[in-house]
Amino acid sequence: MTSSEIESLYKQYFRQLCLYALHYLEDLDESKDIVQECFSALIKGNPEISNPKAYLYNSVRNRCIDLLRSKKKERMAPMDDLSYISDEEAQLRSEMEVQLWEAVDSLPPKRRELLLLNKRDGLKYSEIAQLKGLSENTVRNQIFRAVESLRKNAKKLFSFLFCL
Repeated sequence: MTSSEIESLYKQYFRQLCLYALHYLEDLDESKDIVQECFSALIKGNPEISNPKAYLYNSVRNRCIDLLRSKKKERMAPMDDLSYISDEEAQLRSEMEVQLWEAVDSLPPKRRELLLLNKRDGLKYSEIAQLKGLSENTVRNQIFRAVESLRKNAKKLFSFLFCL
């Protein structure tokens, strides 16, 4: 595998592999480290791989399990006990999360910032308005538009998935 092929895989799969590892580890820094280690091993070992995506997902899963065993932790997902979720479901979930974050990243910068302050940071409209020097109505409208844009992207994604 050439370095440009590995770089292409890195750009394509790094984010979703981190989200996949996060389902096992519940720690973003550890998840990123695991994914980095897998790509480093890929570069050093340079094996012939027929399905690089499957190879990377298996490598990440195995390294996560090894890390959890070494820490003697039980596997718990970020929101609930998701031990009933299969690897395929966890992989699909990570891919969908990547799509969501790409949609969030594609929002206009100010709209994205207001949405994240509200949804991620839990600030109320009035708090955001005061923080940003905007009217509460402006904040409400911008967040509404951001959510609507994300809904449209989600509908496109789900339509595509159901066509498969």
